[in-house]
Amino acid sequence: MRPLRFCIDLLVITSATTALLVALWMYESDLTEKTAIESTQASLSQLKAEIGIRSVLSESTLNEFGHPPTVEREWFLDADPLNALASERAPWIEWALAGELSRDHPRDPTFRGGRGAMFWYNPRLGVIRARVPESASDDAAIAMYEAVNGDSWR
Repeated sequence: MRPLRFCIDLLVITSATTALLVALWMYESDLTEKTAIESTQASLSQLKAEIGIRSVLSESTLNEFGHPPTVEREWFLDADPLNALASERAPWIEWALAGELSRDHPRDPTFRGGRGAMFWYNPRLGVIRARVPESASDDAAIAMYEAVNGDSWR
């Protein structure tokens, strides 16, 4: 009877340890994602502010819609604003294509859309958005996109 009791005790301890480790891993994973979202939101705010400043400065080159035609890395002296949800090798900013110039959001909010850039910029509207990684479902990806950009994709 003693070996059976030992096996049951070992099974209970192993199960409890596994459950604790899974819970800690899930917590850390969630914390990492929240940190990446907050970092991306800060970068997006920095980009929006710089585009807004450039739109009102008289010495800036503007398009016929009153917005900078491009976003330049040189505008950011310290470091480029980056999307922490993207790969470091991802292109920085993708400009809206001719068919997207009337849109507030890219057709596909994930990195698989367009050319996989960290950000999407519409120079006609002066709108910049952060792209997000693909998720298990489209609804999850859209929810993350809306959380990062602070705006409804639909």
